Amino acid sequence: MDKRIRENIRVRKSIEEALFTLLKTKKLSEISVTDIVKVSGVARSSYYRNFDSKESIIESYIQRMHDEVREKIHFSENMDELLIYDNLVASLEFYLKQKFYLLQLYNNGLGMLIQEELNRFSEDLFGNMPQNSIHRYKLYFLSGAMLNMTMEWLKSGAMESPREMATEFLNYLDATSIE
Repeated sequence: MDKRIRENIRVRKSIEEALFTLLKTKKLSEISVTDIVKVSGVARSSYYRNFDSKESIIESYIQRMHDEVREKIHFSENMDELLIYDNLVASLEFYLKQKFYLLQLYNNGLGMLIQEELNRFSEDLFGNMPQNSIHRYKLYFLSGAMLNMTMEWLKSGAMESPREMATEFLNYLDATSIE
């Protein structure tokens, strides 16, 4: 990989880390670009070269997170394949590793931003679904249920394993299915 590309990735991650570090003690609205630059150790120009707002830092983090999840799961264009046990386990294992970041966002009132990005991620995975199909709502039902269950699991300390949570998620869906 080109040295400049590696350096840009390092700068972007430093800025992300700085924002999440600051979110531990401040609300997003209280964090300034100066705060982020100071904590990240990058130049102000580097910040503006990579991001145009604090929200764009969060969106970048979530997009990178979804790209990493996409690499871990196996799917085709069939929505039901996302509900394969191994895919759910892989997703939950990844989210567990991201617990600190996800909880920082959620605890700062940014749960809807996570949900919107999760919806976009789901749409990207299954974008071939006709817009006029009533079945497209299944996509939003599943992403909402998954986010809600995952966040509650993380908030309560993630005492259950990703395997146990995947089993429960599938059991809940099976129990509520209407054919």
